[in-house]
Amino acid sequence: MGDIQAWLIQNGILLCNQNPELPALEDIGCTWRDAMELIDKHLVFYSKAYKKRTAYLSPEAYRLIKVLRPQRPMSGPARELYSMIEENPGADAAFLKSACAMESKDYRAGMDFLLQNLYVTAIASGRELNENWSELLYCTAGEWERLAPAIVPAEDPKGRLWELVGGVMTEKQFKSLIR
Repeated sequence: MGDIQAWLIQNGILLCNQNPELPALEDIGCTWRDAMELIDKHLVFYSKAYKKRTAYLSPEAYRLIKVLRPQRPMSGPARELYSMIEENPGADAAFLKSACAMESKDYRAGMDFLLQNLYVTAIASGRELNENWSELLYCTAGEWERLAPAIVPAEDPKGRLWELVGGVMTEKQFKSLIR
């Protein structure tokens, strides 16, 4: 867990799956279990903030991105899922699909929107599915913020975020991250 946490403190972002664009868990010698430990301790923000790919954000990177990105309005399925997660922090996908009575494609589109736009995150690991994956339990970003380490706001959020992630991404990738 220490390696992934140190990486995130220094670089702000890490992808779950290998990709030629940015470093991923495997690239730094870490596993899904390492990421789950941080999720369980509220030391990482699980998202799809970078090009719709699963990305782990340090608490500082999350808060900086949140300040810099325009807030996108929620669609019907996303709004319905958000309300259900807000009322049931720690809910898993099966509960959310059932409680919202959504078709799989609507659930996926709504949840992807919420994860891409930092409205929700994983608050804990759920039932283990295999050695490399488990269910996730979700909460709103506001709930996660309440449980996560406090971060002193940066005077120059854009400059600080670039300082944080600039070692692992290009300027073009950075612009994509904050729009």
